[in-house]
Amino acid sequence: MRPCARAGRVVNNEEGRRYPSVDLAAEHAHSRTGSSTAPEGPIGSGCASHWSRKWGPDILLHVDFSLLESVPDAMVISHPDGRIVYVNAVAEKLFGWPCAELVGHPIEVLLPARFRAMHQIHRAGYHGAPRTRPMGLGLDLFGLRRDGEEFAAEISLASMQVGEQTYAIAAVRDVTERKRIEQRAQLYHKAREEVRERDEFLSVASHELRTPVTALQLQLQLIQRAAGRPGAILSEVFGGKLDALERQCRRIALLVNELLDVSRLRLGRLDLRLEEFDLVAVARDAAAHLLEEGARVGSRIDVVAVGAATGRWDRLRVEQVVTNLLSNAIKFGQAKPITIEVSADAALARLMVRDSGIGIEPADQERIFGRFERAVPTHHFGGLGLGLYIAREIVEAHGGTIHLVSQPGAGTTFTVELPRSQAAQALTAARGTAEMRN
Repeated sequence: MRPCARAGRVVNNEEGRRYPSVDLAAEHAHSRTGSSTAPEGPIGSGCASHWSRKWGPDILLHVDFSLLESVPDAMVISHPDGRIVYVNAVAEKLFGWPCAELVGHPIEVLLPARFRAMHQIHRAGYHGAPRTRPMGLGLDLFGLRRDGEEFAAEISLASMQVGEQTYAIAAVRDVTERKRIEQRAQLYHKAREEVRERDEFLSVASHELRTPVTALQLQLQLIQRAAGRPGAILSEVFGGKLDALERQCRRIALLVNELLDVSRLRLGRLDLRLEEFDLVAVARDAAAHLLEEGARVGSRIDVVAVGAATGRWDRLRVEQVVTNLLSNAIKFGQAKPITIEVSADAALARLMVRDSGIGIEPADQERIFGRFERAVPTHHFGGLGLGLYIAREIVEAHGGTIHLVSQPGAGTTFTVELPRSQAAQALTAARGTAEMRN
């Protein structure tokens, strides 16, 4: 909306009042572009001179507005009836109007049309009881540029007494970019909250799923034992089917446990129950547990250890790490032998799981430790892509490290190093936390 008309016409404001219009050709010469015919007055009083010569007494010519030219915000001063009497250079740039074309027109021309009627009411109320209103009161305010573009604004108000008139001073700030950043921050916090709720759901769902799966496993094991007793009449066909059912139940239990673990890790609830034990014994137990699964695909599992490798760790969690690494080796080992090596020195216990399978591409070797990450197509190999992620989180929670060495087609070796003493664990964990923060 262009508030100025040709000379001799009048401009109606939103209340129906009629004000003389600005002669654009003549008056623009008196704007800040400079003119030798402008009335003399304090520096920065060009806008006030436009007002005084057309619509009011020359009292504003004796007010020094030069200070307002140095403030970083757009400054707009209005008469009690709502007409603009002064705008500074920042306001000209912000709204896109030269001062000469704004002076004398209703301040509502700087607002989107949908706010103008209500603004007239608020304006009348403000002039009835002038007061200072600071910025940042949480109001959703908008300004309107000359080209019709709206922008989010913060506006502070103050009054100025000149003679018998009380003028309103508005400081206007374009906060479009800040609002955009705030919206992004809100979306980020909302996404985090949704992720937290999802992890809570996974935790509850995993607990609920694990109960019937565990009961089903126990029932199948009882039936298997009954079928294996002398004189049992269960045929070999049914015996084989029971074995298959038990394997599938074990697989479901593993998937449920992985979901439960990842939800605990996301919620920061992975508690370690430390006790002293021999890592060699845990490696042998894990190998024995997976011996049948390895034999079914043609992989032999060998445990190589010289002497004990004792330390204070969470036995169940460390066994989970070894089981995950062994399960990976069986899955991708191409029916070739798998070796577990356990050794120790004064500070560290070291466990290595080596296979001679398909190997891992160099570009995937770091990525596969992430959540739900896989280095092979899902239709070739099952699983959720959580085993290595959980293994790394458990190892690092103990203050240890896990890494791999692999060549495509030549197999993979995973190496886990665990501090043997609590002091070493605490120091290593603290260093890891500092590195993550940096």
